Amino acid sequence: MKAEPWFDPRRSQPKRSEEAIAAALAIPTFAVSALQCADHHAAEECRYQVAWSINPHMSIGSVEFSLAAMQHAAFVAALEAAGVLIVRLPFIHGAYDSVFIKDPALLLARRSRKYALLARLLHPERQRERTARARCYARQGYEVVCDDHGAPWEGGDIVMLPSGDGLFLGHGFRSRREASAWLERQVGVPVWPLELCDPHLYHLDMALSMLPDGTALVCPDALTPDSLRVLEHVRGIHRVIRVRRESALDFSLNLVVIGRTIVLGAHDPGIEALVRTLGYRTLVVPLGQFHLAGGSAACLVATVHRDPVEAR
Repeated sequence: MKAEPWFDPRRSQPKRSEEAIAAALAIPTFAVSALQCADHHAAEECRYQVAWSINPHMSIGSVEFSLAAMQHAAFVAALEAAGVLIVRLPFIHGAYDSVFIKDPALLLARRSRKYALLARLLHPERQRERTARARCYARQGYEVVCDDHGAPWEGGDIVMLPSGDGLFLGHGFRSRREASAWLERQVGVPVWPLELCDPHLYHLDMALSMLPDGTALVCPDALTPDSLRVLEHVRGIHRVIRVRRESALDFSLNLVVIGRTIVLGAHDPGIEALVRTLGYRTLVVPLGQFHLAGGSAACLVATVHRDPVEAR
């Protein structure tokens, strides 16, 4: 992998953090967000809610916060029980979607250093998350990398190959194809753009999931025919399994993989049976209150992606 200047190996190496140790031991590390401001009373409603409509799933005022808090707590507890290291970040004041922490940045671990590649979020309602999350990650010891004049892209449109040797960028609704060149330079691996065509599946991680054995679960209705052909021919994908649009609309592809465990935000008998036949265990943690805002399990975590060379 070609190193960019911000991966300069000549730099002095800092004391290994808890996350760096976890990476060395191959322990998955996820960042998650709090659901409300720590310095506000709940009555002031500076907390997760559907306050605007920027995707077809959103209905203003539909979230029951107490239920959402219970669902989120159960989800985080399930991740920890599965052996994940959780890094907790604060809720961003007035940014009601900031609980969907995957979108504002792509997190990387390289040679015991940590990097946060800042996304360029499309909608003004979410753009305040960018600077706030940059400060959060800097305090956590991440080196922040950004392009203030490039094409928009969002973390929800990124799906990494299991090996880490490449990634897919969904484009068409939130991200632009042109962002793939910048991402390829920064991450140092190939980036394959995939064009999305269903506004209800507006992020790639709603339509595509990668399993550790190289299986791609994809909703073909969400991609253009040319993009589907690209996906089917990428080296590192051993098989492509097509999934019904109804399952994708129920957020069944917006899942989290922890080793041989697949965490789903809702029961989907078809998907559960499918992944079990592939040798995986399923764990369902209901996240219906987050579906109301257009997100689920994958949206609620920002994975720290390890260097593929180190992983091998």
